[in-house]
Amino acid sequence: MSTDTVNPAHDTARGPISETAKISTDDTHTFFFDHPLDHIPGMLLVDTALHRAEQAAGRHAAGPLRVQDLDLTFNGLCEHGSEALVHLRESQPDSRTFSLDVRQDGTSVCTGSLRLEPAPRRELFVEPPGQAPGHDRPRRASAELVHKRSLDNVLIGPLRQTGEHSYTTVMIAPPADRWPDVHPTTVLVEAIRQTATITSHTAWDIPTDWQYILMSIRLTLTDTATWPAAPELICQVSPLKGRARGGIDIAVQVDGTRVGHMHLKARAVPPAAYQRMREASAKTAEATA
Repeated sequence: MSTDTVNPAHDTARGPISETAKISTDDTHTFFFDHPLDHIPGMLLVDTALHRAEQAAGRHAAGPLRVQDLDLTFNGLCEHGSEALVHLRESQPDSRTFSLDVRQDGTSVCTGSLRLEPAPRRELFVEPPGQAPGHDRPRRASAELVHKRSLDNVLIGPLRQTGEHSYTTVMIAPPADRWPDVHPTTVLVEAIRQTATITSHTAWDIPTDWQYILMSIRLTLTDTATWPAAPELICQVSPLKGRARGGIDIAVQVDGTRVGHMHLKARAVPPAAYQRMREASAKTAEATA
């Protein structure tokens, strides 16, 4: 996966960093396109924004940077076949806090902000010695329940119910050479998305053929220390008010200590309703072309 910078302006002596980058349309990347999609996945928008912000801020940083806050709202689906651009702007020089806006055909499909902080290393965690390459393949959650086709693309273990409204799993780190171009925070966000998806099917009995539309994510990591192990992901869910939409809170915990949190909102749509929605969107696009 790669992006092309369109018009960087990063002289902090003259003002905040401002950059625009194209979103890749390479649908052969197995992290983002595990199976055919009729739109550009939200994780690709996340990854592009993280890479560009890190590269821009890194020109003026003495060492590695870590994402501490990521707050994104998805205003619509990003379509194939039309150029999409990520616009990033630093709030003030050397702040490492960026606002972002993803635009396609003059329409904003994603807005939000992110903040970077210095860290000892870019990776979020390191595998303990017993988890070195070549160890037995860990048990994974059902690929169908996390909306993946390949089991190798499942980033979490089986889900366990640990309370009346609490479910827990553990993140499974991909081999270092599997997706070296994917940002570590994107991998964490995807693992959390998978956790939220499987929990919604389990706790709310949402059918597995329903389409999920990501509405927003809010991720906070509380420090920049390197975790000594893969994190546990702990979901707290409340009874769903109708089947249309819902939010899930996921705590990120390592060795019993909370190191982060993410709130995710998504809308679940039955197949027929999703098809009608996509057909209506295509007609609107044709009418405005």
